[in-house]
Amino acid sequence: MTLIVGIKCKDGVVVAADSAATMGDGVVHTLGQQEVKKVHELGSGGVFAATGSVGMAQLLRDRLGRWCDANLTRAQSGLEAMGSLSNEIRSCVLPQLQASAASVPLVGNHAAASTAVCKTLVAVVVRKQAHLFQFDHSGAPELATRELPFVSLGSGQPIADPFLAFLRRVLWGVREPTVADGRLAAAWTVYHVCKTNPGGVGPPVQMATLRAAEDGRPVLEFTSDQEHLEAVIAAEAALRDHVSGKTDSMVPEPPMVAASTPEPAGA
Repeated sequence: MTLIVGIKCKDGVVVAADSAATMGDGVVHTLGQQEVKKVHELGSGGVFAATGSVGMAQLLRDRLGRWCDANLTRAQSGLEAMGSLSNEIRSCVLPQLQASAASVPLVGNHAAASTAVCKTLVAVVVRKQAHLFQFDHSGAPELATRELPFVSLGSGQPIADPFLAFLRRVLWGVREPTVADGRLAAAWTVYHVCKTNPGGVGPPVQMATLRAAEDGRPVLEFTSDQEHLEAVIAAEAALRDHVSGKTDSMVPEPPMVAASTPEPAGA
């Protein structure tokens, strides 16, 4: 169970996630909620996040990272890079999907799928422009655009998508969001889902921002949970003050108690 949020901005890409994970054997959970790293560097300067099979996500992160390091600078456009990454994903996951399908009569659909199904978000810089791609379990791609700048994946998606649409309308409307807009929206969405979801999605928020330097090099920044928590608290207080007509209300309790940033522990 997880939530991943990606936002394509005018000056970069923001990718955020919660930090909760459960361990299990097929459909049976064997260990309660744990803190894991979900937003990773991809190769030398990209961003990778995934939901679903942890093992498949680990394989994909390694394979796509090596492809990016060897081939990304040759891509002529974001669409070309997306197509090549899609092919890499398909060649990696299709054999596993076929093997899982063969095991369905023995273990059932859900248990078989749990070992192979994985959806991913990838952010890379191509031709001095940061791009955001999403790929489904079979590698089918989609490019984030100005018209559709945000995406969410995972068990928290049914809550996240309407909230992201609301924040888009309120925070930036028809203009392209800036990275500052994207960071606030992504953090606010993750915390909102953590407070609303009955279980499986939890703090702290993990966030990476990818930009392109003037010479075209990727500039990747991971930011702290406390910074985003304070921004969300301030935004909610400002909204509350506007509705009530007050300008000096006390800052409310944090929407979530932030823990320390977790050490890397798989995808």
